[in-house]
Parts: sequence; C-alpha cells; structure tokens
Amino acid sequence: MTPEEIASRTADENAALQGQERLFEIFPSLETDKKVLTLLSHLFAGSEFLTNWLLNREVDLEWIVSDGVLQNSRNRAKMVAHMDSLLQKLSPISALRIFKNRELCRIAARELSGAADFAEAVLEWSCVADIAIDTAIKAAESEALKKHGVPIYVPFDKTEPETAKICAIAMGKLGGGELNISSDIDIIFVHSSDQGSTPGVAGKGVVTLHEFFVGVAREAVRLLSEMTEDGNMFRVDLDLRPEGTRGEVTNSIGAVEIYYESWGQNWERQALIKARHCGGNKNVADETLERLRPFVYRKYIDQKAVDEIALMKGKIDSSLIAKKGVKRAGRDIKLGEGGIREIEFLAQSLQLLYGARYPELKTRSTLEALDVSYSLGILSEPHYIDLSEAYIFYRRLENRIQYYQGAQTHLVPTDDTRLVVLARQMGMEGEGLSERLATEISRRRKRVRGIFNSYFAKANEGESDVFPVPVDDEDATVAWLDSLGFDRPKDSARALNFLRNGRPFSHPSERSRTAFDRFGPAMVKLAMETSWPDNVIVRLAEFVESKGGRGMLYSLLDTHRPVLSLLSSIFSSSDHQTLRLITHPDILDRLLISDPVGMPPSRIQCKRELVSAVKSGKTVDEQVAGMNFFRVTETMRLSLRSILGLAQMAETMEGLTILSEEYIKKITDIACDEVGKRPDGTSFAVIVAGKLGKREMSFSSDVDMLVFYEGGEQGRAYVTRVTQKILKLSSMQTSYGIGYDIDLRLRPDGEKGLLVSSLKLMTDYYKTRGQAWERIALVGARQVAGDETFGDKVMQVLRSFIFAGPFSATSAKKLAYIRERVADEKVKVGTTDIKFGRGGMMDIEFICQWLKIEKETADSFQDSNGSFTFSVLSEIKEQEWLPLETASELEKNYRLYRAIEEALRMDRGKSVSVIPKPSLELKRMVRKVGEKGVGPDRFIQLVKETMKLTRAIYRDFTFLRVR
Repeated sequence: MTPEEIASRTADENAALQGQERLFEIFPSLETDKKVLTLLSHLFAGSEFLTNWLLNREVDLEWIVSDGVLQNSRNRAKMVAHMDSLLQKLSPISALRIFKNRELCRIAARELSGAADFAEAVLEWSCVADIAIDTAIKAAESEALKKHGVPIYVPFDKTEPETAKICAIAMGKLGGGELNISSDIDIIFVHSSDQGSTPGVAGKGVVTLHEFFVGVAREAVRLLSEMTEDGNMFRVDLDLRPEGTRGEVTNSIGAVEIYYESWGQNWERQALIKARHCGGNKNVADETLERLRPFVYRKYIDQKAVDEIALMKGKIDSSLIAKKGVKRAGRDIKLGEGGIREIEFLAQSLQLLYGARYPELKTRSTLEALDVSYSLGILSEPHYIDLSEAYIFYRRLENRIQYYQGAQTHLVPTDDTRLVVLARQMGMEGEGLSERLATEISRRRKRVRGIFNSYFAKANEGESDVFPVPVDDEDATVAWLDSLGFDRPKDSARALNFLRNGRPFSHPSERSRTAFDRFGPAMVKLAMETSWPDNVIVRLAEFVESKGGRGMLYSLLDTHRPVLSLLSSIFSSSDHQTLRLITHPDILDRLLISDPVGMPPSRIQCKRELVSAVKSGKTVDEQVAGMNFFRVTETMRLSLRSILGLAQMAETMEGLTILSEEYIKKITDIACDEVGKRPDGTSFAVIVAGKLGKREMSFSSDVDMLVFYEGGEQGRAYVTRVTQKILKLSSMQTSYGIGYDIDLRLRPDGEKGLLVSSLKLMTDYYKTRGQAWERIALVGARQVAGDETFGDKVMQVLRSFIFAGPFSATSAKKLAYIRERVADEKVKVGTTDIKFGRGGMMDIEFICQWLKIEKETADSFQDSNGSFTFSVLSEIKEQEWLPLETASELEKNYRLYRAIEEALRMDRGKSVSVIPKPSLELKRMVRKVGEKGVGPDRFIQLVKETMKLTRAIYRDFTFLRVR
C-alpha cells in the first residue's frame, strides 16, 4: 500500500496526509515502513494535539518508531523500565511528562488504528497513571528525607520503632483500571501513623509525621499536576478524601478508619468500591483497604441506601443542566441522561446491595460488575447487553473525543466535519455519518436511561395501566375492543384470553398471569397505534404458543417493554416476517442477544457473524443453515430499523447490499473448499450486476452474477464446479429458507452460453457480439469475490464494452423497443406496476444508465460507493445533464417508487411491484410509505400521476436519441 492508500483508510484522510508529509521530512525511511506508517496515520487522523506534540520532538518520535514500540502492547515492567531510563537523564517533573506523552501517543495510535481494543487502551493508560503516581511519591519522599530524615513511629501492637510510609489509593476510573485519556485522577493519600516524628538533618527539619507526609503528598501532586512547557502529567483530584475539600491532604490509617465508620455516607461507600493501591507503599494501602472493607460491603444495606445514591445522581443531572443548559447537557455522554455515569451508578448500586452476599461482585471493573450481575441473575439479559454494549460504545467515543485536542471534555461536538470523523473512528461507513452517529448516541441514551429509571425512578401512584374489563369475560372484552376500533374484536378477545390463561386445561403460573396483567394493557395500546391492531394481538398469541417457555418470555416482556414495541412493529407491518418469527421463534432471541435493531449496518459485524456461522457448523449443510439463519435475522433487523423509523432508505439499501456481498463471498469460500485444490495458474472473478452491482439491494432481490476465469481446460473445469457449487449452496433449502436466487443470464450468450467464460472468450464476445441492452444491463457491474488482480482485468474489459461511447440511433431504437416489450410482457392489464409499468422505476433507471454511458469513458468511470441510481440523479443535477426541474422530478419519483417497493417486499417477502387494490394491505403500505396527507384512495391516484409524469420525461429523453 502507498502512503496515500493508507491515509485513505483513516477517519480523516487530509489530516493523515498532512501528518505523513511532516513525518517524511523527519524520517524519510518511514515512507516504506507500512506497519508503523499505518499506526501513525491513524494517530494523525485522530489527534491534532498528539500529532503536533510528536512531530515537533524528533527524539520522542524516534522512540515511538523504534522496534516494536507501536506494534505491541506493553506490560508494567516495560513501562517502568521506560520511566527509569528517563529519570536517569531528566528531572522527575520533565521525565514524567515525556513518559506520559510518549505512552499516550503509542496507546492512541494503537487504539485508533484498531491494533488495540478499548480494554487494552484504558488498562495500559491506567498503568501509565499508576507508574506516574508512584514515581511522583518516590521523588517527593526522597526530597523530604533529605530535609527531615526518616519518619519514625512505633505501631500500637509493637515495641520497636518502624519507618512510616505513605501510599496513594486510586478511586474512580483509575481505581477500576478504566481511566480515560484526558481524565482527572481521583486519589486518596494515606500514611502509616500520626504518632511520631522525623529526627531532622544536621539538627534541623524535625517535623511531625503528619507534617512530613502532608509535605510529601503536596509535592507529589505538584509533580503530577503543575503545568510546564510539556504540559502536565495529570490533573489530580483529592476531593474524595475524608471531609472532602475541607479535609487533610493525607490522613493516617487510623484516622481514615474512624472517619468512614463514624461519618461515612452512602455515596462514599459507592466511591470506595473501586479503591486500590496505585502508588507508594503497598502495605499501607492493603491495610487501609482491609479495614474499610466492612464499611463498603455491609451485610445489611437496603434499597433506601441505594435510593440516596440515585438522589445524588439526580442532583448531578440538575447541576449539569444549570451549568451547561439543556442542549449542552444533552451532548454530555458522561454526565448526561443515559450516559456513562448512569451505567456506573447502576453497576455500583448492585454491588452495594449484593456485594456482601456474593463475593464475586467485589470487583473494581464496571464491565466485570455487569458480567457478574448478569451471571447471578441480578440483571436480566437484555438489560445486561444494553448496559455493557453502551458502556463500551461510550468509552470508545469518549477517548476519541479527547484524543483530538487532548481536552477534558465529554461533549459530542456539533461541527459536522468532526462528527463524520468521529463516526468513521467508531467503525461506521457510508453516507449520512453525522446523522447516523447522532441517532446511535440517542438510541443508547434512551435505553440506558430507561433501565436506570426502571431501578431508581419512582412511579407515580395511579399511573399503572390495567385492563378495564376482565379478560376472562369474552363478551365484555369484545365490546371493549370494538369500542377501540379493532376490526376483529372477537378474535382479539380470544387471543387476549389465551395470552393470560393459556389453552383450556392448561395452568400458567400465577407469576405469568401477574406479568401479563402488567404488560398486557401496554400491548393493546401499542396495537391501537398500528394499522393492523388485531394482527398484533392474534399473532402475539401464536408466537407465545410457538415459542413456549411462557414464564421467561413474559418476564422479558414485562421488564423490557421495548420488546413489546418491536413485536408490535413486526406483527403489524409484515406478514412475511411475522410468519418467519412464529415458525422460528429463536430469531427473537438472536435479535435481543445481539441487540442489533438499534445498530446501523456494519460490514465488520456482518463478516464476523457469517464467519461464526460457518465455524459453528460441523457439516456444509449446517454451515449454510447457520448463514441463512443470520441472513434471516439480519434482514428482519434491517426491516425493523426501517419500520421503526431508525433507518432511511439509503441505509436500508446499504445494509441489504452488505449482507448480500458478504454472503456471496463466504459461499464462494465454502464452494472453493468443497471443490478442492485449485489447478496451478487458475484465476477467477465473481462479478455482480443488477441491484447488487449498483448497491441497491431491496428485500427479496435476486443476485445477477457472471463468472470469468483464466487457466486452460483444467481451470475451466474447476471454476465451473465452483460456480455450480455456489448455485447449489445458495439455493439449498434449509430450515431458514434459501440464501439468494442467483441469476446467470447476463453472461455472454445468455442461457445458451457457457456457465463460466474465459478472459479470451469474454473479450472476443464483448468486442464483436455484445448488444446495446447488455451495455445498459451491465452498468454498475463490479467484482465481489475471487482474485482481485484477475478481477481488475475482467472489469477493464467490461468497462471498455459498457463505456464505448454514446449509442447510435439504431441501437437507441432497439433499446426503446426492448423497454416497451418489457412493459407489455411484465405488466398485467388493470394493474399499477411501479417497476415494469410505463413511467415506473425502469424508465428512471434506463435514463440514468443511458446517461452514464453517454457521459463516461472506461477510464473516467468511478464507482459511486453508494446507490448507483441516486448517485447518478445527483450527478445529473450537478452536471446539468438534464434541466434541474426534470432531474428533481425524477429523483422525487424514484424515491417514492423505492419506498413503495420496500414496503411491498417487506410485507410479502417476495419480489413484488404491483400496487394492491383497496384493502387492508394497501392501508398498511400507505402508512409505511408515509406520504403526508395522502390516504389509501388518493394514494393510487398519486402513483398513477407520478408514473404519467415520469413517462413523459422518458419519452422526451428517448425521442432525442432515436432520431
């Protein structure tokens, strides 16, 4: 890879390139060191502050790029050795700052590039802090010893004097080994005893132990926090010490114990959960923490104590809003609602409540506390997943915000450019990144806040929903549902009765009935908000019967109400997805376990899931079944995001396209493994066209594919078998259906041609016999699997054929004739077909493909990396290939057609493009498409008018070209 290619893969290409340019002026040799350059380029792209620090200090840069520093994680021993080497040459205050910034550059480069995960980054940064604190204490103590001599005391249980020592105890994120990049460090200083003094030096400097250690603590704080030309080491926060800001800088072990046992408050118990030794004498720290353990984890602590902590959190919320205002507080991912602090509060509250009973909960790590709470059954699985994933997400985002300028901030920036860079750093791809990041943060906040409130918020009396009639009384229930506007109140009433009481002669537990009485009214309310309320109730009853385990399911629906909303959305919007869920209720478990409904499409996650599916299958049949299970759940996930308004059309297309691409890649890998060893000299390329090629996959789209090879007769036989195996595996019927319908009719000579074509054959074919309609059909074709180098050759031939110049008048007439024939053959009389009908999607796609061929050459064509048609429609406006009004009309109409197609396919689970006759299905479709102020009756007329306008544009466009 070239430096430019490396830069293009970072979150901010321009910043990476600028950093590289400055780097090469200092060390030209690094231009060829791809490993080091990759890591540093991500640093340049992610941190303006660290980039400037590093590139202005050649000695430190030389250390960073030396063998293995960047490429590997570092343990405490290596960091201590690094610190010691600096102390040999520099004063403690200078050595500390050089040490900090060097290690910070290393950690940042590794985390931003993906070489290290969040856990490694915060653990190593916490280690940096520990070493710095220990170094500062030793340096301060050394100076104090020179002035005052050795501090001596006699322990109360001994007769011989001993040397008194001091330690630092880490609190907060440092205590948990979870320190973020620009955090204060919360520490408490503790020393052995106040009962003693120093002997002085040369008759001077005799002080009490208290005076001695106060001096040591203050000097250590100065060494860490004083601002120099190299910045500071850490901002030191001593506010958590006994008596807070009014208390002594350091206290003896005895004084600390007396304070907490006599006056310690509940919030201080919470703070001490994370307490640990981080510097100075470890024996002093261990003794202190051992004495405080009974205070922290009391045998008896009730919910009232935890409520006090929640009250304190409420005060923090109010203070935050008062200081920053509602908008800024809403951008604070640490202290704002649903942020980091609420996850920590909840985890620590559970530790306080149950820590004495369950020793496993006595952990300093927030994530470990959540893990243990889940394993003990204290946290439900959905809550555990929401909290742990949100915590990691927030902490990764927090680091990336702070890396940029090295500032202590937890505010999500408002600048769109910064938001796009942040989104890329968080692994997002595609378009609309700033909006998608904001949506993702909002989703996380709502979930965390909802869980936090479920533990701490007090419900107002009288607010709980109840059924207004006994569900056991069918007549009363029918009358109630009829008054609410249900279309089939009798069916829904029977379903409600089943949901509460089960089948005749069955005996659901009282716990299940009670849970249903709590969530049932909410479910009816949700159903009423949909266009198909009866289906929500009836289908939920069918789902409960198919899933079994009523107690566990009802507990989930009762404690995690968003699942009710999710099920309501499925049952009211898609018959196909509903039947899938009822047939395979385990799909819901998968959706909840990975909580993907709120997550945007991720190619990395898609690859990971497909690889996992293949690894977990012992046979090829099991592997394909696992892949199809993931395909079904991912498709349902994407449809739910669309239904719930979490995803725009472009994201849905992107997600379905990613899923299809990665599926074809993995199926190709399996096929190659099944066929066996590839003959020497054989290469092949899998090319996709149509919807997948143009990155416009919809629900139930098939895959247009072509396969080319080189390598003689043995190569042809091998690639043919691989292709046959791909077709077989993708169409294999599993318990979760098939993969994709693969269509190979676009290959040279169509259905009459060979299944796979050699490079020579395809070159001859497209030079001599390729048709005009094939040029149209192959626009957007691209490689998704096989050998990249060979694929480049294939694409060069294809693009030379596709972009061979404008069509002649004769070819244009043939294309126009083919389009009319498609409309005649595909569209049934009396139907409104938004795809094949005259004035439908195909007319707009014809115009876009045609214009692209007219305006591009094989050398100038660039992949849009997004929806081909929408990209070309934008280009038409920018380049003025058509009048602006015409281009805008086409774009608006195409967006409507795609929305209709998505709604129809999502509901039926198959390729369909005909508008339903007036019916409940039409009503649901119109609701999904969401044309404001347009009801079902007016909607059909709107579509017909749209098609008429589109057809007029198409006729004018083709008329100019067939003359």
